[in-house]
Amino acid sequence: MESKEVLNIDSISYEVNNKSILSDISFKINQGEMACIIGPNGSGKSTLIKLISGELRPTTGKVVYLNKEIKNWDITELACRRSILSQSNNLSFPFTIKDIIKMGRYPIKNSTKENDEKIYEILIEILDLKDKVDQNYITLSGGEKQRVQLARVFSQIWSFENFSKKLLIIDEPTSFLDIKHQYALFDFLEKMNKKGLTIVMVLHDLNHALSFSNKIIMIKESRLLAEGKTSNVIDEEKLNELFDVKLKIVQENKKKSFISYK
Repeated sequence: MESKEVLNIDSISYEVNNKSILSDISFKINQGEMACIIGPNGSGKSTLIKLISGELRPTTGKVVYLNKEIKNWDITELACRRSILSQSNNLSFPFTIKDIIKMGRYPIKNSTKENDEKIYEILIEILDLKDKVDQNYITLSGGEKQRVQLARVFSQIWSFENFSKKLLIIDEPTSFLDIKHQYALFDFLEKMNKKGLTIVMVLHDLNHALSFSNKIIMIKESRLLAEGKTSNVIDEEKLNELFDVKLKIVQENKKKSFISYK
């Protein structure tokens, strides 16, 4: 029977100058899960994303993607299966939006120009960029730049069939986005997830985490506080422990709830 496991984070720790940034973190992500990493500022969330993606190597432990340790993957082969949007994407060259989105297709050697053009057209429509395509990237607003970068990472792993075994890693994807584009993004992520895409993301907005993820990973003071199915992990006691603030979960109906201050 084929394994459903996409990621195995196995006892990873990360130290810099003898300072522990992350300590003994373990969890697994299965095919088709939409997992959200939450925790206070400075808890190590972005470092964890960098370790999962292979940008950093753990001091101890290992990161395994599709039953192969991440450090042993061929870079080009890995790029065809897994795409990353980091928290900071500084680009100071005067590329057009089209140039940047098509950069995402660079590792895909078996694609055609016709295919790449179709993908580009789909993504500029979804991410509301049609009226900006010839604009110089550095003249865009923060939210527009974020949407371009999202289009780039989606183009890298795009499939016209299904996204089975493909992985999207995104750190604070709603940064700079207004409400309209935040919800458009989550709607798109949910559609991609239903087609088999496995997603790991860092979010600060707890209501987004509650509404749009089916797995939660809680990080506090460099350690794993809790992980598991969202409905099992998100409760008032755990949230209060994680953020040191009194929060309550308000049940609106059987399917929808939200988090507010007590």
